[in-house]
Amino acid sequence: MDELEHILEDYAAFEAEVRAFSSELWFQWCSNCRKICCKSVYCRETYESPFLFLLIKKHSRRVFYGTQQDWLSEAGCKLPVGRPPVCYEFLCANILDAQQTGMQRYAMIVLAKLISHIGKRALGSRHLIEVMYPADLKKLRYSRFEKRLSEARSAFDVVQLFFRGHTLENDALKVLSKISRLNFGKGK
Repeated sequence: MDELEHILEDYAAFEAEVRAFSSELWFQWCSNCRKICCKSVYCRETYESPFLFLLIKKHSRRVFYGTQQDWLSEAGCKLPVGRPPVCYEFLCANILDAQQTGMQRYAMIVLAKLISHIGKRALGSRHLIEVMYPADLKKLRYSRFEKRLSEARSAFDVVQLFFRGHTLENDALKVLSKISRLNFGKGK
């Protein structure tokens, strides 16, 4: 398996995990909401980004893009993987306002940033979905991607434990800070 294939496989697996957990977590708000938070400009990004296009081609083959509703169906987005990171980053006011503590809001925000985090600085300063030439995708290095994926996986584990009732101790907060960039170290 070449490096790009390895990245595509691991990205898709992680995105599927994050999507399943966040969908379950946000279901109580999203299922009762009548507003459509998705915009077609985000759906278009799946075709403009060679990386997202490859992900969809490989992992979402049975899903069809509708000219009227883009990737949307009655039940929400049809894409199992290959959504633009902004789709995960968006947290409506209803979700954030429903969190009873600042720590719950913080954990929600970290969860929302995980997919974006794994693509940061994939090639130079460019995000994975901003690598616009298919030939440049072959320049991606798994080792660089793996570092971000490892940070995101660790943070995802912490977030899942937190929303299952565990408290966030200092070590857990340090793991989350790799995603949020808040400093929880001593003396700073």
